[in-house]
Amino acid sequence: MGQIKTWRAALAAIVAALVMGVAVQASAQQTGKLQVTVDYKGAGTVDKTHQIFVWVFDTPDINENSVPIATDQATSNGTTLSFSGLPKTVYLAAAYNEKGTFDGTQGPPPSGTPVTIYGGMGTATAVPTGGDDAKVTVTFDDSVRMP
Repeated sequence: MGQIKTWRAALAAIVAALVMGVAVQASAQQTGKLQVTVDYKGAGTVDKTHQIFVWVFDTPDINENSVPIATDQATSNGTTLSFSGLPKTVYLAAAYNEKGTFDGTQGPPPSGTPVTIYGGMGTATAVPTGGDDAKVTVTFDDSVRMP
């Protein structure tokens, strides 16, 4: 009976160590930081009603069915948004709330909304995350619009 308790205790310790190792590894993969500066060069004015939404994805396949892992909004042009808890590599998309009717969370932007995917439409560029020095600027205008 004493040996069974010892084996159970040893097995429990091994399982706990494995679980802790997986948890530490998972959290280490999700510690990236990124500062994203938004530069909208279109005709509209960025304000509290006409925001720029930035979405962060963990896949380069960004489309109307993609689900972001993080999102934020800028209420003035040139704002820098800070994201944390990111994987080592992310992909970005942004949209200007031209009509002031989109809240950034109700699915993809409405048809006709000025949008961009960082790196080019259909070809998202990988953005490495890291510490406080990981930075990127997303620049777009009204020339590309949501279908």
